[in-house]
Amino acid sequence: MATNQSAQRALAVLEYLADTGPASLGAIAQSLGLNKSTAHRFVGTLVEAGYARQDPLDRTYSLTTRVVEVGSKVMQRLEIHRVLRPVLDDLARVAGETVHLGILDGHDLVYIDKVEGNASVHMASRVGARGTCHSTALGKVLLASRAEAEWQRYCEHPGLTRRTPRTITSPDELFAELRRVRRVGWAVDDVENEEGIRCVAGPVRDHLGQVVGAVSLSGWTVRMTKQRAHELVPVLLEHTNRASAVLGYRRADSGSA
Repeated sequence: MATNQSAQRALAVLEYLADTGPASLGAIAQSLGLNKSTAHRFVGTLVEAGYARQDPLDRTYSLTTRVVEVGSKVMQRLEIHRVLRPVLDDLARVAGETVHLGILDGHDLVYIDKVEGNASVHMASRVGARGTCHSTALGKVLLASRAEAEWQRYCEHPGLTRRTPRTITSPDELFAELRRVRRVGWAVDDVENEEGIRCVAGPVRDHLGQVVGAVSLSGWTVRMTKQRAHELVPVLLEHTNRASAVLGYRRADSGSA
């Protein structure tokens, strides 16, 4: 009960600062019916977590942009597949290959949308399924957007499980690949996750420039040859740039091989 009450009071402080803007400790305590020491404890929790800051001059407290970032991520998880579906449909029509939209959940890749291409044999992947980052083009794009410390943690858990003979299982090789992805702006899964399947993927950014998702083109290797995969990269990036623009990003850059 005490834990629930503490959480509720911390959230009450957060909501108060969201409504009023910068406020002194005294104003926070008075408005929420708390003594100053209790109010200071809850404000301090928000400061430590990065959700609030104290102005060094007037000593008032205000929320940081981390609150906006968290809210943005929530909204995008709820809306991203819906608002981006027209772009995904168009990409599948133009490229003729299966399109996937994925996001990162912890260290897992999660498929949140899928549009089949015009191939006679369809992919076994499904919306809601989870996948590994090191073996998929989508996952590489998403993991490459994180700090390198996150790469090391990924190698430790969940680890670099071998999916096919071509899966990257060395941390050094994975780090080199992720740096390449950062440099060129797209990733490839060269039969690394599933036998007979080759994919290319690019990032989707939000209005803050953060990578919030990735889009891939996947096909059977009999038609998705290495050459065709590279030829489709400009088409893919044109559409991921469009997807980013839909989410408010205005400086999306295309990559090159």
